[in-house]
Amino acid sequence: MTMNFQESEIESAWFDIFGKDAYRIMISDIADNFPQRKSVKVDYADINAYNIDFAMFVLDNPDKCLEIARKTVMSLVPNINRPGDAINVRIFNLPRDATVEIRNLRADHLRRLVAVEGLARKVTTVKPRMTHALFRCARCGAEMWMAQPGMLLKEPMMCSNPDGGCNKQATRFILDDKASVFIDTQKIEIQESPEGLRGGAQPERLTGYVEDDIAGEVTAGNRITLNGVLRSVEKGDRDKSTVFETYLDVISVEFEQHEYDEIIITEEDEIRIREMSRDPKLYDNIVASISPTIYGLENVKRAIALQLFGGCHKEMDDGTVMRGDMHILLMGDPGVAKSQLLRYMSMLAPRGIYASGKSASAAGLTAAAVRDDFGDGRWTLEAGALVLADKGLACIDELDKMTDQDRSSLHEAMESQKISVAKAGITATLQCRCSMLAAANPKYGRFEEDAPIADQIDLPPALMSRFDMIFVLTDKPNEKLDRAITEHILSAHQRGQARMIGEETAIDGVDVQDVLTRTNKITPVYDVEILRKYVAYSKRLNPIMTDSAFRIIEDSYMRIRSSSNRGNSVPITARQLEAFVRLSEASAKMRLSDTVTDIDANRAVDLVEYYLRKIAGDDGGLDIDRIASGTTNKDRSAIKTVKTILSTHGGDTGLSLDELIQHGSNEGISESELESVLNKLQSKAEVIKTPSGKYKRV
Repeated sequence: MTMNFQESEIESAWFDIFGKDAYRIMISDIADNFPQRKSVKVDYADINAYNIDFAMFVLDNPDKCLEIARKTVMSLVPNINRPGDAINVRIFNLPRDATVEIRNLRADHLRRLVAVEGLARKVTTVKPRMTHALFRCARCGAEMWMAQPGMLLKEPMMCSNPDGGCNKQATRFILDDKASVFIDTQKIEIQESPEGLRGGAQPERLTGYVEDDIAGEVTAGNRITLNGVLRSVEKGDRDKSTVFETYLDVISVEFEQHEYDEIIITEEDEIRIREMSRDPKLYDNIVASISPTIYGLENVKRAIALQLFGGCHKEMDDGTVMRGDMHILLMGDPGVAKSQLLRYMSMLAPRGIYASGKSASAAGLTAAAVRDDFGDGRWTLEAGALVLADKGLACIDELDKMTDQDRSSLHEAMESQKISVAKAGITATLQCRCSMLAAANPKYGRFEEDAPIADQIDLPPALMSRFDMIFVLTDKPNEKLDRAITEHILSAHQRGQARMIGEETAIDGVDVQDVLTRTNKITPVYDVEILRKYVAYSKRLNPIMTDSAFRIIEDSYMRIRSSSNRGNSVPITARQLEAFVRLSEASAKMRLSDTVTDIDANRAVDLVEYYLRKIAGDDGGLDIDRIASGTTNKDRSAIKTVKTILSTHGGDTGLSLDELIQHGSNEGISESELESVLNKLQSKAEVIKTPSGKYKRV
């Protein structure tokens, strides 16, 4: 039970608190610069240091305490005396026990001081609100000031002039809006942060009103803490209702200082993180901590571990921005644990969002324009999944199931990390500086052995080329590997069963303790909590490349670039060169190193070369055009040859398929290749098939 304080005690408490040097300087600054400066920002820690009971009393009775605080400040500032002129006292840095999640706000919290954290979802424009109205009597011209506490304008009941004699009859009052006092007001809707939600829960929302000098500071998408008094307002029905709506009367707004501030790193954590960074097996341990229930996929996990740390975001002298975030695509047969890996990563990343392509629309991923019941029914923007994952990781499953229109909205988001919206009269650019981890299935459900991998991926080449790394996960029977996977999955289930019943339980035929010991390798080396803190801590670094690392990356790139076994195929493009850089930076960040050294450069080179061999391998050489443009160099030369055959030998009548095969084999084109080329040319309407079954050029 909190103590009760009398007004005189409250007043003397405020005088003591404002007597501190920091507040004396602040108040004298207000006296000199009013009305440009009109707020005293009070740290709750100072109230607590003065008296713990009084600090509790302020939380429970904010209206009374803040009213007296304002009067106290006004008495210390002599030159402000116009009606309606006021100095605000804004309390910030409320204690953890006054921080309430929106879904936990209850009737007990009404008229108390609470802090609510979340994402600003909608924000109206700043509008003026009248706080003190000046009325003139229409008959005698007497002036009357009326305070306007609510949203509806209150007029005086009768004229206050004793001499005019007009208070006997009903009079009219004229509002002098030029002389009246206005303050700015803004309405904000805040919703719970996505990372705090339990699976499948809808984020709750709360409306807040921000007034005076802090109006206009918040924009949609900011992560903020609103400190204010929870109030109730009657629902605006014709019949009086006993059920009330709540809103927050905001006293102060705190912005998130750093994108990873929701993760608090203590001094002990920092010591532990530094220790971890010196472990020679750090890289392997982090990889082993990524979804340990999934067997194998070592190279994929290595790439994902580096993606978690990310490269460095750079701004050049001319304002060009280079992205540091990496995008990884997992293409794989069904049942190779792609979705499980994505879900795990969305939980592990300090800010992760999971979306499934089948159920996500372009608006849901980028931003939707919605008609607003908020304010005056205008259109406003609602942030989608990629915007909510800003500075985090967006995991998108079933990328191949998305419609083309929705998929096209990803192009800009991945490359320039901005989303331009032009909808319903709104043109805006939203930030989505996130890494993307996407998963997709092959075109025909499974990868076929003999067909080239690039032909089996049902994604547009323009989108494919934006991924830094593409991994192909095939599921082929292999006795040794299958046995290892089977044992791993069964051990995971057995461990799960043992954990559910507890170690102490005695069961005939099963030694629970032995099961737990035997399956210990399925546990992550580092638990999720410390790994998230480690990642957040590493984000502070911006490593720089050493000359030796520069040479290693340059040599590798040039070697692959010149490895083309035919003159005009392109084995690798500058996009992959940037992938080298980002991977090596991420590796340096993982070691908490300020420099990118040979170790990091070699790690990047190994991963890029591994995935290029898997996906762009072409008869001993590499041909990135398989991915980048969908047509390889080999295909291009075959198309050219077939066109030449038709022009030379076809004449007006054209050539039959058998004749074409005959000519093609002379040129070294196999039957299957020839058919595939004919299909391509027909689809582009460069070749037609006549009714007699002959092919001729258009």
